Amino acid sequence: WYDFYTGERLAGGNNITANAPLNQMPLYVKAGSVVPMGPVTQYVDEKPDAPLTFTVYTGADGSFSLYEDDGVTNAYTRGEASRIPLTWKDRTGELTIGARTGSYKGMVDNRTFRVRFITPGISTSGNLDAFDKEVAYSGAAVTVKR
Repeated sequence: WYDFYTGERLAGGNNITANAPLNQMPLYVKAGSVVPMGPVTQYVDEKPDAPLTFTVYTGADGSFSLYEDDGVTNAYTRGEASRIPLTWKDRTGELTIGARTGSYKGMVDNRTFRVRFITPGISTSGNLDAFDKEVAYSGAAVTVKR
């Protein structure tokens, strides 16, 4: 587990006493997690082509499936949506952004994805815009090496 604010690595299965000031909720992220982060927006389809950052918490294997739809209509009930599988292999230091399946009206075909690798001692909250690698994604699988 990682402390989101300090990057301290903690062993699971233990009770801890966490510092919890009123302005900062304790937040821990499991090693192997792949967390998508995007820009601040005021409404759901404000910046559909903005770069999306996948924050990878190293230390264990993990996977994630990015689901997207138009965010406005009920077209998802008719299957109008897409999924992109992501797989993190800790031993090889590789994040595979898999081939996209599905589509929806207004979908951005070509995206910029950024990848950030969190290791012990690296604070996630220090700079939410930070990233280590950037890839152009057109729907075909791509592998990002740490």
